[in-house]
Amino acid sequence: MSVLDAVLAEVRTGARPHAAAARLGIDPGLAEAAVDHWVRLGVVTPAEALELGCSGCGTGERTAPACGGCPFAGGPARR
Repeated sequence: MSVLDAVLAEVRTGARPHAAAARLGIDPGLAEAAVDHWVRLGVVTPAEALELGCSGCGTGERTAPACGGCPFAGGPARR
């Protein structure tokens, strides 16, 4: 497994780049560069990469699938 793949696997479990670097025994800058690589390719989103979970409420009519259970995602109650 390459370093890129190893960092991706760690990030997908919820690890931040610094924690992934510590677990893999690599430089934190290398882990951050690997995450940036996967973000640029669209494999992970910045929210996943940073373990932010909620990236804020959208302003448009559409909401992200991850927001499905959030009470704030639907906007005002519809009647």
